[in-house]
Amino acid sequence: MKIKYFNLCFIALLFLLNFLYFTPSIAQSNHTKKAKKLLRALIEIEQISDKNLQQIKVDELWYKLISSNSIPYISGKSIVFLFKGNYNSVHFVGDMTSWQIDEKFKAKRLGYSDLWYLKSSFPKNARLDYKIVLNEQEWVLDPNNSQIQYSGFGANSAFSMPNYMKSEFIVNQENVSKGEILELQIYSEILKRMVLFFVYKPATYNLSTNFPTIYVTDGQEYIDARTGAMPIIIDNLIFQEKIKPIVAVFVSPINPETNENERHKLFINSIEYAQFFQNELIPYIQNHFNVSVKASERAILGTSYGGNNSCWFAYKIPQTFKLIAAQSPSFPTNIDSLLANSQSLEVDKFYISTGVINDTENYADKLAIILKNKKIDYKYTKVNESHSWGNWSALIDDILLFFFEKK
Repeated sequence: MKIKYFNLCFIALLFLLNFLYFTPSIAQSNHTKKAKKLLRALIEIEQISDKNLQQIKVDELWYKLISSNSIPYISGKSIVFLFKGNYNSVHFVGDMTSWQIDEKFKAKRLGYSDLWYLKSSFPKNARLDYKIVLNEQEWVLDPNNSQIQYSGFGANSAFSMPNYMKSEFIVNQENVSKGEILELQIYSEILKRMVLFFVYKPATYNLSTNFPTIYVTDGQEYIDARTGAMPIIIDNLIFQEKIKPIVAVFVSPINPETNENERHKLFINSIEYAQFFQNELIPYIQNHFNVSVKASERAILGTSYGGNNSCWFAYKIPQTFKLIAAQSPSFPTNIDSLLANSQSLEVDKFYISTGVINDTENYADKLAIILKNKKIDYKYTKVNESHSWGNWSALIDDILLFFFEKK
């Protein structure tokens, strides 16, 4: 009789969970309480002494979560990570742990069952990448989360908190005229190798207009629709007449002869890389495309070490780029002190962005102070994200608007 009574109570509890969690019309004031109620439900299941019955109840709840696309379960500032499988340990690892296994993000096994869960909290507009680490060895995507964010190392699972706003310009829109992308290579006498790059020509490209240009390091990732998606963003902004039509040059640091990514060498205050842009690449673009020769209409954009490179170009070849952008700039060099002490920093506009969750906020803050002291026109954006293409791609429209807004 006690078991039957308990079963009836538990069925009632599941019915309540179904109503509270998965009914779309629930009032917003209840949302912040849902994660706690889910945890209480999990605890109730954990207290069932019958292993078989416990697993049955786990499976019933799991089905409801899966059918409502509620994994991970997010409500207000709270998130409950969930995973189902027979393992010795389960960790959630990602932007929130600097991609290191952290015991604070070790999931708890629910009783005798195969369900693992972990509660955490983040700002309501946060967006982060993560993976699941099984037995502290096997790194996998969350199999029940359809949200994917690609990085330079492949796919990650991702989650967005309730108030996160995705850029409207990052997806293909109907009836938008598409620009043309050319894949090119030139031999650099300075670098002593071939250099791969891509040139984006706007749909309105013609031979009677000298177009502003933006040069982009890590170009192979900025151009990829899964990471930077920059051509899509440019197409949308031009089509909506928010920016002037521009030509974009996406430069890859990958040596096409060896397939080695040389960004660590090229982006770290390389005199040769600056000379390659100034003396070889830019002249090539000017000879083969209708682009402006004015430095005031020429931008350089880079992320992470590429942000260091953007700052290096501003310092080393100040007459070449007057529009500088650094996303999540990482400074393995003394570039900040070089900029601070420079007497010839001739920048028209400088854009900085960083995430505030295990990103490069300290470097970005130092850079902003330098620009403020030098009275340079700059824009500084901070977001509740980390060192990720989800962060960077969502802010490309801000950069383009800051440099090339159509007025």
